[in-house]
Amino acid sequence: MSFKLGTGTTAQTCNGITDATGKAACTISPVTQPLGPGTVADSFAGDAFYRPASANANTTLFAFLSSGAFVLGDLSAGAGSHQMFWGAQWATDNSLSGGAALDSFKGFADNLSSEPPTCGIAWTTLPANSSHPPDTVPSYMGVLVSSAVGQNGATLSGIGARIVVVKTDAGYDGNPGHAGTGTVVSEFCH
Repeated sequence: MSFKLGTGTTAQTCNGITDATGKAACTISPVTQPLGPGTVADSFAGDAFYRPASANANTTLFAFLSSGAFVLGDLSAGAGSHQMFWGAQWATDNSLSGGAALDSFKGFADNLSSEPPTCGIAWTTLPANSSHPPDTVPSYMGVLVSSAVGQNGATLSGIGARIVVVKTDAGYDGNPGHAGTGTVVSEFCH
């Protein structure tokens, strides 16, 4: 089975062997395709038992931050919604099924129980920009989705039950006075 990520002269390919369950996979590393919408295709040349076959699908390539992650409230993170993932008004702009958001949380979780993030991970952080958010963000970024933000002393915490992909807007800055916003374009895991 042959796989192709992207199109044209910059497309990347790899070959996979079909396992006993009929699934084939391979790894492309590093991925050099641009972040955002793209395509993936597969093709099977056929053999003595099966006819040739091919398929393709749309993709959304995105990046996680090098460490930490931004967070959205679970009731705010619907596909197509425009959201604030970082800023002084995070608690006002994000709705959580587990109760009201804390004003001291500005949207960045700097300590994750798993890097890169996976669904269901725990996170902790310090209030405001004491968490040292990054200087820049990817154009398409993986963002945690939490149902509640708790506090124990100066430490804020939550669970990233889901991960969505956000197409980020220009204007982000690591200062909570410069909001980080974007549109939820897809879901990575739930």
